[in-house]
Amino acid sequence: MQTTQSTQVVLKAAGGPDQLSVEQSPVPEPGPGQVLIRVEAAGVAFNDITTRQGRNPGPLPQVLGFDVVGEVLTVGSDVTDLRKGQRVAALLGTGGYSSHVAIDAASAVPVRSDVDAAKVDALVLNYVTAWQMLHRTAHVRPGQSVLVLGAAGGVGSALVELARAADITVYGTSSPGRRGSVEGAGARWVPGANELSEKVDAVFDAVGGPSLRASRQATRAGGVVVSYGFSFTVGAGHSKHGGSGANRRRTDSHEAHPRTSRSPLPCREGRARRSRRVPRGFDPAGGHARRRSDPSAGDRHAARRGR
Repeated sequence: MQTTQSTQVVLKAAGGPDQLSVEQSPVPEPGPGQVLIRVEAAGVAFNDITTRQGRNPGPLPQVLGFDVVGEVLTVGSDVTDLRKGQRVAALLGTGGYSSHVAIDAASAVPVRSDVDAAKVDALVLNYVTAWQMLHRTAHVRPGQSVLVLGAAGGVGSALVELARAADITVYGTSSPGRRGSVEGAGARWVPGANELSEKVDAVFDAVGGPSLRASRQATRAGGVVVSYGFSFTVGAGHSKHGGSGANRRRTDSHEAHPRTSRSPLPCREGRARRSRRVPRGFDPAGGHARRRSDPSAGDRHAARRGR
């Protein structure tokens, strides 16, 4: 007998994990073009954590959870490419911390049923984010080179793998203890952006803030810096209202690390930043792309243009 109750992890207010509570609600009914999924695995992303802490712009969602893997229980009208009993992965944005979710069928893709659901879910957000930034934001070509900050993390390791598959030279940073995993993935390990032996065509910076200066300096003229995170704020007391200080709530650093077997589509409100013209068509990873202009032209600043 199919259950009529869904279990959800509800966010009551911005703050720590104590603001999350397990509650029951009716199982949603899929509308036209939707499917109902029984969730097998849901990702816990860096974006989920910063949203829960109140660092991200916009209102708090009732239920966090960017991505899920699960079984299709019910198919709504007008759905022709998915069927009952099929296993799918889906990007939701919010709502994944639930035993049942009704989503647009267009947001789901079929996945194999013989792979652990948690492992499949760990791939979804990381690799979509990495692929979009690499190929749609930075437009890195075979034979070029990139620097990935945090190359042992979730999105970072995905960037390394996808770049190597595209015949791109990869430099990667990490803590010394994770150097082996970076090099094992095919990247050349470096301690930091300021210790590269050569400038690169693109830098992928999940740290943000003070890290961006070194990232720009590591990028050759005409290259791109993609800023897609703000991990520098962890433990620094920053909030979505800006600033920091002793009056801000400090966060234990272990609470905000991206999962290495998942991390975001992080900032959905992101814009592309490039010198001169900014092409339309921005990736859902929400990264900010800044292209360095030729210093000899006296233009070191990138013009900004929103989506």
